[in-house]
Amino acid sequence: MEALFCAISIIQLDWINEARDKWKNDKEVWPLIQKLQKIPIQTILPEIKEDGKIILEPGVVTETRTRQLRNRSISEYFIKWKNLPAEDSTWEDKNFIQKHQELLKH
Repeated sequence: MEALFCAISIIQLDWINEARDKWKNDKEVWPLIQKLQKIPIQTILPEIKEDGKIILEPGVVTETRTRQLRNRSISEYFIKWKNLPAEDSTWEDKNFIQKHQELLKH
C-alpha cells in the first residue's frame, strides 16, 4: 500500500492535489495519508549492466556475528550495499571480506 501510494503520488500529482480536499474530511484516510507522506522515497537507482544484471558495490559492514558450524567458528559480516535500501543487506563470509578489506577500516 505504501509503495503504491508513493508511486501514485509521483505519477499522478495533479489527481492527488484535486482529491486532497475530499481526503482531509475523511478521519480514517487523512491520518494514513499524512503518515505515508513522511516515508522517504529512494530515488537512487542501482547501476545495471547491459545484460540487465544489477552492479552491486558493498558499502559498509553494519554488523558482525560468529556462527558455529560443526567444530569451527565462522565469522560473518552484514553488508549494506551502495544504492540499495538497508533491507537488501546480506550476510557475507570471510572470503568476501578478504576481497573487500576496505570495509573493515570504517
